[in-house]
Amino acid sequence: MPYETSWKRSGRLTDARPRFATPRSGRRSIGRKVMAVSRALGFEPMPWQADVFEKAFEVDSDGRLWYREVVIVMPRQSGKTTLVLAWGVHRCVVWPARQRMVYQAQTREKALEKLVDEHFYHIDRSPLRRLLRPNRAGRIQPVLSHGSEHLRWVNGSKWSIDAPTETGGHGATLDLGIGDEIWAHKDARVEQAISPAMVTIPDAQKVWLSTVGKRRDASPLLWGKMLAGRNRVQAGLDSRTLYVEYSAPDDADWLDRGVWWDTMPALGFTQAEAAVEGEADSLGEEEFRRAYLCQWRDELPGEWKIPEPHWTAACDPESKAGPLKVWVIDVSPDRTCAAIGLASQREDGAAHVEVVERGPGAGWLVDGDHARRGIVQLMRRHGGELYYEHATCGSLVPDLLEAGLDPKPIGGEDVRVAAPQLLDWVLGGRVFHIGQASLTKDLAAASTQPYGDSWRWSRGKTLRPVPGLVAVTYALRMLAKTLPDLGYDPLSGII
Repeated sequence: MPYETSWKRSGRLTDARPRFATPRSGRRSIGRKVMAVSRALGFEPMPWQADVFEKAFEVDSDGRLWYREVVIVMPRQSGKTTLVLAWGVHRCVVWPARQRMVYQAQTREKALEKLVDEHFYHIDRSPLRRLLRPNRAGRIQPVLSHGSEHLRWVNGSKWSIDAPTETGGHGATLDLGIGDEIWAHKDARVEQAISPAMVTIPDAQKVWLSTVGKRRDASPLLWGKMLAGRNRVQAGLDSRTLYVEYSAPDDADWLDRGVWWDTMPALGFTQAEAAVEGEADSLGEEEFRRAYLCQWRDELPGEWKIPEPHWTAACDPESKAGPLKVWVIDVSPDRTCAAIGLASQREDGAAHVEVVERGPGAGWLVDGDHARRGIVQLMRRHGGELYYEHATCGSLVPDLLEAGLDPKPIGGEDVRVAAPQLLDWVLGGRVFHIGQASLTKDLAAASTQPYGDSWRWSRGKTLRPVPGLVAVTYALRMLAKTLPDLGYDPLSGII
């Protein structure tokens, strides 16, 4: 029985919404055509699938697909197979020209199992069966020659499987590449294999589907996609990558049924609450959180590097900068977010820090835009000294010099002591902030990494871009050097 019949009778349906998702744009979409293919296969698209199809199949003014990459993170058993079926069949039979598609799973064996037991099984039981090319004996079945397993369509399109290796997908041009359960990939070989075969195809797509792994460092491909996707969504950037993530907040109660209904997009459709209860009982907390709430097991909230009570105590909404100002500009490594930080000495001798501007991208950082001030405008009005870290902002120096500013690079020794100094001064009650929510969120999300015999804020493992935190951290350090009377001994901050 097609599953739409059962879910239409099931009563309550899920309230799930993506925790992170690229919004629908004003571009035209051909997603309804993919949904028609899904129905022809016997599957009424669930709301989350329909939403993905509408977004993923947006087209530009020339009618070509806008998104070249689609990343979807979702709980186990949420409908990935039926999503892949509709996506792949639509590509193979509806596109004007013949298409080449490659499906890759954790292993070649898993991909073959999916091809035979899921993909072909459902196609063979639908009216679309007649569009498959018979073999020499006149039978409709997959070609299972070792190393070349595939489905062939009468229009010449080919649905292949391949191994997730550095050579998988190489060869002829590739129109659609689908990577399933990419949490299992230890490196980016699968992407490096298929990307070159797609570069000459104007409307090629890479589609990545997965639940999360147990540890981020063991799933670098997926974690990198998630980090970049979250950053783009939070920065509000319109890019060629569509990102959708269904996951529960890190502090969610894993046994709360409300959390399940808010997180699992197939609950009430292909999943029953009683069955999920059984999974919770049998899997236990660790695996249930990973498989059904999409929570990394090394990502749950830990202690803040700067203790939250001390950071709260350092909040002074009335704090104001003094006459001498030190500015720092910073850009996240993926260029999705930038910030301007300020440090100054207050009238009472304590230090003041704040994020003066923060916004998506880096194009506004020098001259500003309609929504925010750039560093040129701020310094012309308030004066002060400007510093930057070469690795992230060195490319902006020519523009800053042309605008008449005199930016100074932050040296390695100052980077080494900057973050420990901020910690030391917060603990000692020597620095105050005005309670900006974005800065506090940066601190709550920030990870650290060793830096020589010290430490610094880590950009690669942090769950959100933190240029605001980095900017004020560096600004405070350079302020301490500018005002020797602050009496800060850098070595005292190495803890």
